[in-house]
Amino acid sequence: MAATLAVVLAGFLHITFGISIFLAPRDGRCSPAPPVASWIFSVAALLLAKDVSLYPKSYINLPYFEFAVDTIGSLVMVELAVGVVWCSIEQLVHQVLRLILLFLGMKEETYLLLEF
Repeated sequence: MAATLAVVLAGFLHITFGISIFLAPRDGRCSPAPPVASWIFSVAALLLAKDVSLYPKSYINLPYFEFAVDTIGSLVMVELAVGVVWCSIEQLVHQVLRLILLFLGMKEETYLLLEF
């Protein structure tokens, strides 16, 4: 199990500042949806990082190194979860809903007016 302070620090860096160290950030957001769902998914990824043991038990006598490994590992897990998994899901849902709305007869001008 990762140290709570390390996971909180990783979450603070990622959610508050939007710092992306290991993945190149995309241009803008994943979709025009509000960022609340992304924050909820980020918190879930942080809870998963809290439950995973990232540091080997044989090196338990190096506490500061353990904190650094836990922080960096948590940040990598959150960035991969949000940057790859969540953005893919959000883009897929956005495109499917767009196609459904346009297929059901919504005019493209109305869709573009309401989307942004």
